[in-house]
Amino acid sequence: MKTRREKIIKLLSEHEDMTLQELADLINVPVKTVVQDIDSVRKTIKYDNKRIEVRPAVCLNCNFVFSGRSRVSDPHKCPECHSEWIAPQKFRISPS
Repeated sequence: MKTRREKIIKLLSEHEDMTLQELADLINVPVKTVVQDIDSVRKTIKYDNKRIEVRPAVCLNCNFVFSGRSRVSDPHKCPECHSEWIAPQKFRISPS
């Protein structure tokens, strides 16, 4: 039986891009747990010469791109237009 973090690594390696909510739904845990696990996964895969690529969140109202964020959790409000209509960031694992 695989650990929760091993499941996350497998899902992010096999699928094109996945949101935090999609990961949480597939492994049946809260999104908050996935957010905490992503940092550990990032450290673990570093030793296999892999990395987590992040496709940044985008405001669907003004098209502001949340690039350069270091936080794993999804943004809740656009700093430009203050809209809460935001496409979530997506993750995947790729070779370094």
